[in-house]
Amino acid sequence: MTVTVRLAAPLRAAAGGNTTLDFDVTDLIQLASEIADRYPELAARVLRDGEFGRFVNVFIDGEDARFLEASDLRGKRTVEILPAMSGGAVAPLPEPARRDEHEVFGSFIDETIGIVARQTRDTVSFAVGSPSREALDLVGADDLAATVIRREGAAALGYGITEGEPDLRDVIASAARDRGVAADAGTVLVSAGALQAIDLACRVYLRPGDVVVAESPAFANALSAFRNHGARVLEVPVDADGLDVAEASRRIRKLGVRPRMFFVVPNFQNPTGETLSLERREALLALAASHEAVVVEDDPYGALRFHGEDLPPLAALGGAEVVSIGTFSKTFLPGLRVGWVIADPDVIARMSRAKQTMDSSTGTLAQRIVLEFHRRGGAEAHIGRLRQLYREKQDRGRAALARELAGTGIAWNDPKGGFYFWVRLPRHVSARALLDVALQEGVAFVPGDAFAIDADHRSALRFSISAPTPDRIDEGVRRLRRAFDRLA
Repeated sequence: MTVTVRLAAPLRAAAGGNTTLDFDVTDLIQLASEIADRYPELAARVLRDGEFGRFVNVFIDGEDARFLEASDLRGKRTVEILPAMSGGAVAPLPEPARRDEHEVFGSFIDETIGIVARQTRDTVSFAVGSPSREALDLVGADDLAATVIRREGAAALGYGITEGEPDLRDVIASAARDRGVAADAGTVLVSAGALQAIDLACRVYLRPGDVVVAESPAFANALSAFRNHGARVLEVPVDADGLDVAEASRRIRKLGVRPRMFFVVPNFQNPTGETLSLERREALLALAASHEAVVVEDDPYGALRFHGEDLPPLAALGGAEVVSIGTFSKTFLPGLRVGWVIADPDVIARMSRAKQTMDSSTGTLAQRIVLEFHRRGGAEAHIGRLRQLYREKQDRGRAALARELAGTGIAWNDPKGGFYFWVRLPRHVSARALLDVALQEGVAFVPGDAFAIDADHRSALRFSISAPTPDRIDEGVRRLRRAFDRLA
C-alpha cells in the first residue's frame, strides 16, 4: 500500500529538497522506521526514539493522528508532517550531526493557509487575517498601476533607494505627525511589509540570549523572528486592557532578567483583538525605560477602530525608546508588501544597512502605486469605507456567535476594531481537535497554540471576520457549531 508523505517547507531540505515522499507501509510505526532508514537527516528532525516527536504534527488524510484511535495507514492516501505550532519549531539535530546548522522557526498560521487551500470541499475561512475582496476592489488597483507605468515608465520598475521613495516617506511621516509622533522623512524607512520591519528591528537590537517581553497570545510570526535571532521570549498574558504590564514586571523580577525589547501590537491585537489601555501604555514605557529597553509597537490595525476614541501611539507618549512599525497591507493592498519603520535616524541608518543584505530596496512599483493612491487624495475616505465594511462584518460575527453558540460554554471577547475575536472553548476541548472536525464541516480557523511558545492556549482560537462576506460569516458559524456538537 503506497502512502504519500507531504512535508512542510521547513522539513524539505532534510529530505533532499523533496516536497513529497512515497512509502509502502501499513502503519505509522512502519512509516517511522522507513524514514529512519531512507532519510536519516529527516528522521533526526521528526523522530525521537523511533516515533514522531511532539515537535511535529502528523495528519492522516487531513485528520490529526493524535486524535485517531489507531495508527493504521491501510486505505489511507496521504500523511502530512508539519512543524508543531509553538512558533513552528522543528526538532534540533542530535549533537553528532549538528554541524553548523541551527533551528529555524516559521509560522503555523502560514501553514494553515496551505491546509485550507488543499480542502476539496467548500470552506468558510476564519483563519486568515487579510483584507476582504470587497476592500481590495475599492482601491482601483488596475487604474493606479496603469497610471504609474504610463507616466513613469521604466523609472517605476528599476531599483530604488534603500530607505524608500522620498515622497512616500514624507507621506508616512506626515500621517505620524498627525497622531502626535515626532517624525520626518529622515526617521522613516519603507520596508517590505511589517514583517520585514520586525526582522530589521531584531537585527539592529537583538543578540543571542537577549530577552524579549511579548504578549501571550502573540503575533506568531514575530515570536519566530525573535527566536530566529537567538532571543529568549518572556510571554506575558493579555487581558481586556492588553498586555498585563504589572505581571510583566513581576515575571522580570522573579526570573532576574533584563529585557532588551518589549514587543506589543497595541491596537486590536493579533490574535485577540484587544487594545492596550492608555494607563498600561504609560506603564509599559516606564517599565521599558527602567531596563533601558526598546519598545517595538507594531500597529497594522490602528486605523480600523469601529467604537470609542483613538489612543495615542506609544511613540507619541515619550518616556522610552520606541520603534513604530506600520503597514499598508490591512488598509490598502497586502500583495504589494509595503510597510514602514519610524525610529531615530541612527537606527534607520543601521536598518538600511541590514536591509541592503536582504532586498536592497522595497519594490519601486509597489511604493509608487501606494504613493499615487495617496496623491489622489482619497486615502482618508477609503479608510472610512473600510471602517464601515469591517464594522458590519464584526457586528455580523458577534451576532452569529451569540446565536449559534448559545449554551455551549464557548465565550468570546468584544474588540472595538480590527479583524479578530478571541474565542475560548470549554477547558476540556482542544481547538486543534475541533479544527480537524471543522475542516470536515467546511470551516477553518487558527488554533490558539499557534500564537504561543510555552503558554497554554490549547482551548482557544482566533476567529477572523475580515475575509468572508456577511452571509458567509453566518454560514461559517453554523458549520462551527455542527463541528463542536460532533466533537462534544
